[in-house]
Amino acid sequence: MFAAKFYVDTKRKNALMLRVTNNRKKAELSLGFQMTEDVLNDLLSTNSKSQNARMRSVLRHWQSIIEDIKIDLAKEMRDNEDAKTIRDIISTAFFGEKEAEDKNAASGEFVVWFCKFADSHNSPQTRTRKDYYHTLSRLKSFARNLESLNFSDITVGWLEDFDRYLSATCRLNSRNHHMRNIRAVFKYALRHDLDIRNPFDRMRLKTEQTAKRSLNTEEVREVFTMEVLPYAEIYRDMFKLSFMLIGINPIDLFRLKRISSHGRVDYQRAKTHKPYSIKVEPEALEIIEKYQGTDNLLMLAERWKLPSSFGAAANKALRSLGSKPAARGRKRSDGAKFPELSLYWARHTWATIAAELD
Repeated sequence: MFAAKFYVDTKRKNALMLRVTNNRKKAELSLGFQMTEDVLNDLLSTNSKSQNARMRSVLRHWQSIIEDIKIDLAKEMRDNEDAKTIRDIISTAFFGEKEAEDKNAASGEFVVWFCKFADSHNSPQTRTRKDYYHTLSRLKSFARNLESLNFSDITVGWLEDFDRYLSATCRLNSRNHHMRNIRAVFKYALRHDLDIRNPFDRMRLKTEQTAKRSLNTEEVREVFTMEVLPYAEIYRDMFKLSFMLIGINPIDLFRLKRISSHGRVDYQRAKTHKPYSIKVEPEALEIIEKYQGTDNLLMLAERWKLPSSFGAAANKALRSLGSKPAARGRKRSDGAKFPELSLYWARHTWATIAAELD
């Protein structure tokens, strides 16, 4: 997973910078502020000075965005993205100027429809719009004349060349993710009666088997009953609760409001807006009562400002389950039983076991 570090570049008149590192490659982003190293150190400390409160708020917001991007890339199996690509994703998420430039510069038919389709996913609940603009940024880095291209210029051969270009920095499933975004734009244009030919009708996307993201029954029992360090107990309990609520997503778990008079949790999924109504079994109720919140069903929103912050902390703890406490200053990683475990595994695990039970 990529690393991101704020620092002050004294050679650029004390410019605040962000350095992104992934696979031993680096990319830098200027953040538009000047400050001394002492001020930055204060902002990054747990007890920053009151006069720096506004900038501290900005920095925290940026840090939460970076954590969101880390989680999204991990879910999409895009851990090996080029550092420059990740920097561009962060830049777009921070400032949005790149998206505006993409739309204003668009003059060709293909880019106009691409932006129109991307902007149709402008719900604040999802990152889908940013994801499409990320694909657009990769297309622009591949084809300098992209703004002037029409749908007829996007042929099977053109797409195969784009795929070969991506293969230098992306795994197969990541490349297919970009291809599916392009295919969705073609389908969108066709639904709006545009007279075009869809090259994907003559092109089949190859797939590769993704890494295991579910536990078998015995492993579920082990996670549920194993001894954990005190700090990790809440994260293991939230993994259990997610599983017991048929694989509820972390963001929806974070926002649950109440249990109905019929003993169910009713909510609308943040990503798809699909309504769910799940029976709360006694084992799940026990966990809920243990972590009961004031305004929400659970106290997660009282401890973490954002669902992404909770998710990042939970995933880090889950991956260390079974490890022994290490000496001070060292990583706690020796003996981790499930080093790839995350909250997302609860969803996959429930679905896998449910499918096996028909």
